[in-house]
Amino acid sequence: MGNYRVFRRWQLLLILLGTAAMPRYGGAQDEWTGYTSMREINQVLVLQGQVWNATSGGILRFDPARRTYTRYTRLEGLAGNQVLSLTADERGHLWFGTDSQGLSRYRPVEEVFDSPYLEFRDLKIEALAALDNRIFVATDRGISVFLADKEEVRETYHRLGELAKDIQINALVVFGGALWAATPDGVAWAALDQPNLQDPESWKVNRFLGDTRDLLVVGDTLLASGSRYVFAFDPQVDHFVSDFNDTTRVTALGSFHGKAVISLEDGTFLRREGPGQWGRQAAPRLTQVRTLSQGDTALWVGTKDGLRSVGAFSPPAASEPAANQFYEMKLLDRGDLWISSVPNDFADPHGLYQFDGTQWQVHDKNTGLPSNTLVSLETDTADRLWVGTWGQGVVIRDSTGAWLRLNQTNSLLRGIGAKQDFVAISDIARDSTGLMWVANVQIGLVVIDGFPPKRGQVFENPALSLAPKRDIGQLVIAPAGVKWISTETDGVVLFDDGGTPFDPADDFSLLVNQVFDERLTSDRVTALLLDRSGRLWVATNSGLNAVHGTYTRASQTFRVENWRTYTAESGLPSSEVNAVEQDDLGNVWVGTEGGLARISPQGEVEFTYTKANSSLIDNRVKSLLFDPEKRELWIGTFEGLSRLRLGETTTPGGSSLSVYPNPLVLRAGAALRFAGLPLGASLRIFSLTGQLVAQLDGVPGQGTLEWQGQNQAGILVGSGIYFFVATDEAGHSTRGKFALVSQ
Repeated sequence: MGNYRVFRRWQLLLILLGTAAMPRYGGAQDEWTGYTSMREINQVLVLQGQVWNATSGGILRFDPARRTYTRYTRLEGLAGNQVLSLTADERGHLWFGTDSQGLSRYRPVEEVFDSPYLEFRDLKIEALAALDNRIFVATDRGISVFLADKEEVRETYHRLGELAKDIQINALVVFGGALWAATPDGVAWAALDQPNLQDPESWKVNRFLGDTRDLLVVGDTLLASGSRYVFAFDPQVDHFVSDFNDTTRVTALGSFHGKAVISLEDGTFLRREGPGQWGRQAAPRLTQVRTLSQGDTALWVGTKDGLRSVGAFSPPAASEPAANQFYEMKLLDRGDLWISSVPNDFADPHGLYQFDGTQWQVHDKNTGLPSNTLVSLETDTADRLWVGTWGQGVVIRDSTGAWLRLNQTNSLLRGIGAKQDFVAISDIARDSTGLMWVANVQIGLVVIDGFPPKRGQVFENPALSLAPKRDIGQLVIAPAGVKWISTETDGVVLFDDGGTPFDPADDFSLLVNQVFDERLTSDRVTALLLDRSGRLWVATNSGLNAVHGTYTRASQTFRVENWRTYTAESGLPSSEVNAVEQDDLGNVWVGTEGGLARISPQGEVEFTYTKANSSLIDNRVKSLLFDPEKRELWIGTFEGLSRLRLGETTTPGGSSLSVYPNPLVLRAGAALRFAGLPLGASLRIFSLTGQLVAQLDGVPGQGTLEWQGQNQAGILVGSGIYFFVATDEAGHSTRGKFALVSQ
């Protein structure tokens, strides 16, 4: 346990440092920022006048006196951003349970998080309850007892009486000297003075209640609620008795002025006046209620769309994106960032987000758009935003903010389905002449001269070397006008309109798949990038391909000159690649299902960012956008948005330096690699106290050195933060930090 806690503490230290552990070269260091949606509230707790909300994007604290919000995410030290539960112990410490990312403790007086308790990683912490030094942790696999002072799990209750082993726990309370647990199969309880609660016989069970979602203690009464009922526990008969039953679904259970309150699906609230007696609670009609607070001065209502109140001034609306799904991104000339929320209709749609650097604005059907399933973004020569929808064609935002439409009724776009009115758009791209190219799913490629369109042309799937009704995806356009089109199952299409976009007579297409070249890692292509050197990067579900070739229009031939593949074995965090982007120094950033990687202009995987070694908001990177003016890399995931502000990353020799893996976990064969050093540079490594730990001599003509974690005497060093100084042959020095964890 001791070694495990040491590792965890160093891991948190790196998260708090962000990329300060990455090398620095005189300018500003790399800096992380995270953005999440905290609209969806899972649980509310009132503590010392502050309203704490466990949300799907982190912790949202509301100060009713100041009417201000404070946000806490992984960047502040939370174990994870998907927070499902919270409680407070007798010392006033707050405990937060996450979805599969561990348990966190926050100390409000010191305003700091402890390092996350990863014993609960891969478990959903559905509920928490505190008693003395014990934190009862209810998960989707039973109940664990965590000792706060020793910071360790004491025991776990896997079987509660006759209930199934490792049953999911929905709610948890301590009442009458017993621990009570709500489950999908009823309520279980056990007296805490028993010697062995791991024994199933220590637990009593009432299965008659069925799927029980919530528990509440009000005064001397314990209530349990399900989808359409509330039961009260009668200690005289040691049994639950029916207290409320209705056809309208109960959505949450809480208390207000010392009385139990329930919210119903129709938006109304009822107050318990006595056993079996419920009356209407004066309150605004609120739907999509997920949780209610327990308090006297106000009833705080957590909904799917934010925090509301009964008996207090309504909280101001927090500036939030609609959800934590961030897909394609686009910067407009005036600096606003626009983000679509989904790649297609296989994910829940949440519209379009607009971010001006401070405030978020959501655009969806409520604001005039024909659909919430908004996929792709592009701008025309007038800086108007074009948005590709999944089913409703293209919508265009004019200078007044109104949305204009292009679909099968007023353009060459075509629909599919029985009525041929489902116009799905997977991508939009503008060429160097200002023409707009639209990927019309299962139809082909459409080019139009703007809005309203005066000229256009449709290139159906067969003209793209594809079978009818095959899906096309992303579209990139080379400076010479050649188009590259990704497909879901058929590889990549090279399409040349011959320089005459409205005349199909001289068109040419070529399907580049595993039949064309077996080096292609998969025919399932997920993203494309044409870098500044003309190299085509093809991302697939099985790796990344860097293809340098020459297309000759006169002979309509494509000759491959160099082909290089990258997979997990090459250093990527995962072989499943979702996004590729290039920065201003020629580095290629690769978003995968396992994290973010950077490939140098020389083609080497330099380092990777994951949740374990950085403040990356989630490992499943879905989209990337580089802002050259601010030197910022935007990283979209389906758990939030990260912004990496890149520091000064050029050494005097003109190379880009990286240190990886960071942290270095010492084990057999492990080594820390310093890549991108000035050629022939030597390296010195120091402890935090300034003591020289190791010295590596430079190798003429080489810019990479490795260190196995040994000091000058050949002995492995201990865990800690270390400094390094790299000095080239001309005497120029480069400094940085890294972390090392000794097992």
